[in-house]
Amino acid sequence: MARKRKDAGNQTIFHTIGAVIAGMLAVKLADYVVTTAWRLVTREEPPQADEPAPLGKKAAWVALAGAATGAARQVARDWVKPPGVPGG
Repeated sequence: MARKRKDAGNQTIFHTIGAVIAGMLAVKLADYVVTTAWRLVTREEPPQADEPAPLGKKAAWVALAGAATGAARQVARDWVKPPGVPGG
């Protein structure tokens, strides 16, 4: 559920730019956390697209990284620029 803010009705270009920047920072942070967690759990580097690796391992990495970064980006953007408000 989105957080209600007093100034949520006054969306400006600065809110949009702030949401984009917050989304990018959230993706970088989520990628760092997921990569570090993968290294701690598997004791290996995450599989790369051009390296030979089992299909299941690559699929697990893509799913984990994609879900984590997508969720982090959406949460950060919704926090800065809540959906469902005029201009949001």
